[in-house]
Amino acid sequence: MKNRKLTSALIGLTGVLCVLSVAFFVFRDSGPAIPDDGTNAKKTANARNGASKKWKTRSRPNKAERVDGQDAGEDDGSEKKKPSFTLDDDDEARLNAEQRRTIMAIREALDNNDRKTVVRLVQKLQKSEEWPDGIPKSIKMAAIEALGWFGSSCLPELAGFLGDADEEVAKSAIDRYQEMLADFELSDFERSSILVQAAMVIDDPEAMDAMLFELNNMRHSVAVKTMKQLMAKGNEATKSILLSNVAFYTGEEGLDTPAKLDEWLERNPDEEGDAEFYGGSNEKSSADEASNRR
Repeated sequence: MKNRKLTSALIGLTGVLCVLSVAFFVFRDSGPAIPDDGTNAKKTANARNGASKKWKTRSRPNKAERVDGQDAGEDDGSEKKKPSFTLDDDDEARLNAEQRRTIMAIREALDNNDRKTVVRLVQKLQKSEEWPDGIPKSIKMAAIEALGWFGSSCLPELAGFLGDADEEVAKSAIDRYQEMLADFELSDFERSSILVQAAMVIDDPEAMDAMLFELNNMRHSVAVKTMKQLMAKGNEATKSILLSNVAFYTGEEGLDTPAKLDEWLERNPDEEGDAEFYGGSNEKSSADEASNRR
């Protein structure tokens, strides 16, 4: 009799455990499926931004993990190749004597890694009577590659190619501009100035949308100042995608006026340590910061 009672109790206990196990797995899997298109993650990130202002910027790679605008983990198996400033044969044949001398000087400066001379010579091309339509396309493409070789210090010269009438030239300049804009050596003040300049020239909404992600690499005060400048100075391509980027940065919809942005900034001021984190490492970053505070 005792054995029967014990057996019955064990069977009953086993049944209870089975029911609890099933209930646990059903409860665990009952939540809504999360789409894999990134939409849900972006909404979650937006909601989180108000509580932790650096969730976007803190997750970016360390400076040591990026080389020449490329993540170290994205090695394509080859080192960055120095441009040769090679021109089409037909274009080279059409060069006048002054252009020939300029091209030869640029090639020599590239061989010597002489950034200052390359910049000075590209500026000379841009100030010539033939600029922009009288300069052969292959010269423009080669100049863009040469400027890209030296990085973000050549951004002002590269900007001269952004609005070129030739789509291929403009796209090449935009691609290089994007790479330079993402340079971790830049301070957020420098990045802001570069972004505003691009927003007045680049007519491609998709390209500007990619560039506006760099707002997330700025402290709140600089980002808000940049957004207000973009509202005032940006072209139609920029304005068409600006508010979505503002919402992504702030985590709030409807911040469509400078006054609303100022109110948001009052609720979300800069934090201690922002100057160091966003200051960049270029020598002129501190001077830019002082200038922007005036």
